[in-house]
Amino acid sequence: MRAKVSDYMNTVVVTVSLNSSMEELLSILSRESSGRVVVLNQEKPVGIITTRSIVAAFSEYGLDVFNLKAKDLMSEDLISVSPDTPIIDAIKIMINNNIGGLPIIENQIIRGLFTEREVIDVITDLKFSGIIDSIMTTKIETIPQNASILDAAKLMTMKGVRRLPIVNEYRMIGIITAADIVKYLDKHKQIGNVLDAGTRNPWTVNRYMSIIDAAKMMKEKKIGTLPVVDDSKLVGIVTERDLMYSLLTVELNS
Repeated sequence: MRAKVSDYMNTVVVTVSLNSSMEELLSILSRESSGRVVVLNQEKPVGIITTRSIVAAFSEYGLDVFNLKAKDLMSEDLISVSPDTPIIDAIKIMINNNIGGLPIIENQIIRGLFTEREVIDVITDLKFSGIIDSIMTTKIETIPQNASILDAAKLMTMKGVRRLPIVNEYRMIGIITAADIVKYLDKHKQIGNVLDAGTRNPWTVNRYMSIIDAAKMMKEKKIGTLPVVDDSKLVGIVTERDLMYSLLTVELNS
């Protein structure tokens, strides 16, 4: 694959200052599809804040999170790439650093973002074989329907995940993501129930769906997660990151 990140990057980049308030961050991130903002210090990019950053802080501080500012939340090291970086190299950087996106910077100017969402665009433009069963995650972290969004935030942070199927005993009835928690905090500014914040009856797929069709479904529905159901039972979950790994595997084996 010879494509560069500049071929697929999102050129809409939202920036904030070091002293931007939590209210401002929540308002932006609840609308921003990339799930991240870049922090500037005197017009120079110095850090990044994601929905995952917010959830981690919320899990630690609860509603006291509203006292924090951007400088309290941003990543200490801003990992970025240039516009000419090959997509495969960018994916390797994202995987090795356990991050979901990279600012694209040239001469200290932000040109765009390349995230897991853009990886989905790359996959839908390619042709390769494979089914969901070969890439799905089968060790699934779930959360009961009577749990709070704070419970969800703590579990997400502890397990290093960004989404949790909501279950009633062993039956999945919904799903909550880091983005859902951010949107709920922005709108309600209180601790609510996971079902009120998450999505009830989410889109699902079967384990024999092709990887390409799953990527197309994520792109069309603008979602980053697909629970895998077999005979009405939750058997796995496929995320943008799983698809990113599949793209890297195909490239390394080609």
